[in-house]
Amino acid sequence: MNWRRVLFLSLIALAPDLDVLFHVHRSLSHSVLVLAVIVLPILALARKHPTATRLTLLGAAGVLTHLALDLFQSYTPLLWPVANQSIWISTNLDVHIGSLPFFILSAKILTKPIDFAVFQSIDAPIVTNEGLGISLILLLPSLIGMLRRRDAPAKRPKV
Repeated sequence: MNWRRVLFLSLIALAPDLDVLFHVHRSLSHSVLVLAVIVLPILALARKHPTATRLTLLGAAGVLTHLALDLFQSYTPLLWPVANQSIWISTNLDVHIGSLPFFILSAKILTKPIDFAVFQSIDAPIVTNEGLGISLILLLPSLIGMLRRRDAPAKRPKV
C-alpha cells in the first residue's frame, strides 16, 4: 500500500469542504455536475497516462463518496445548477425490544431551495462520531492486510 497515495486521495475526498474557507458550506463544491465539469477535462488530458487516469478516477470516487455521505447528514446541492433544490436523505432506525425484537427503518427524501448563504463564523466539530466511525470501518481492511503482510514469513526464492 502506498501511504502517500492514500493520503493524497483522502485529501482530495475532503476537497468539497474547502468551501468553508469562503464562508459557505455545502455550496457548489458539493454538486455532482460541478465535479463532472472538473473531472472530465482532466480525464481527457490524462487519457494516455494510466497512472494519472487511475488517480483522477480514484479521486473522483472519493469525492463522490463524500457527497453521498453528506446526503445522509444534511441538505446537499447534489444536482446544482440543474436543480435548485438541496437534497437530504433522512433515515432513522428504531429498535423495539420486547417478546420479539423488531426494527423499523424509515427513510425520507427531503428537499429545500438551495441557499448558498455566507456565514460569519462556524461552530462545528472537525471530526464527528459518525465520520470517525466510517473512517475506521473503511480503514480496517487495509490495516488488517498490512498486519498480515508484516507478520507473514518471508518467501524464499526457489532454487
